[in-house]
Amino acid sequence: MFKRISTGFILLFSALFLLGACSSEGSETEKTEEAGGVVATVNGEEILKKDYDNRLKATKNSYAQQGINVDELDSKTKENLEKSVLDQLINQELLLQTAKTEGVAVQPSEIDTEIDQLKSQFEDDKKFQEALKENNLTEETLKQQTQEQLLINKYIDHTIGDITVSEEEIKSIYEQYKKQAESQGQELPDHDFETIKPQMEQEAIAQKKNEKVGELLENLRKSNEENIKVLG
Repeated sequence: MFKRISTGFILLFSALFLLGACSSEGSETEKTEEAGGVVATVNGEEILKKDYDNRLKATKNSYAQQGINVDELDSKTKENLEKSVLDQLINQELLLQTAKTEGVAVQPSEIDTEIDQLKSQFEDDKKFQEALKENNLTEETLKQQTQEQLLINKYIDHTIGDITVSEEEIKSIYEQYKKQAESQGQELPDHDFETIKPQMEQEAIAQKKNEKVGELLENLRKSNEENIKVLG
């Protein structure tokens, strides 16, 4: 269970595509090899090889929970996954730097609350410690990553503001849901829309937020393009 929680927690919003939405082109996304323990720099800040390896392992674990063995994928797919992981780290560093520049702050109590929520998912502290070890984490590194996550989330929420969706957008999501259900041999009655409308509304909001985050990342990548260096 912790794999699922910690992976989502560290990768932001439990969505790999969110931070990997804006990938660099050409040499910036070439598969990197170890170069002095550093795989990339963002405005002079180093992204370490060990952090890249840990993120890649966490990503593989996340796919494994969905029944997908990454090591059995074709070479092109694995290469794209590795590029995506590096882009996630670069985008995360860009967001973190920007959040700090904008003066975003996180209180220790906020970090403690998040950690307590994670701990509550386990039977006891022993299970929690075992999960930390399995995910190559210590409580100190988890707290640091939690702080960074909260900084980024606060910055994103402040920048993109409140998200609202129209009735048409909600119905569009519902139609997508219906088509998916029909493709699986299920048929939903028309009146079912009102039943699941709140769920569809949240899905529509999430999709729109992802789009806005993608636009934000694209702008950050463009404005910092000369200061993003991939070593390999």
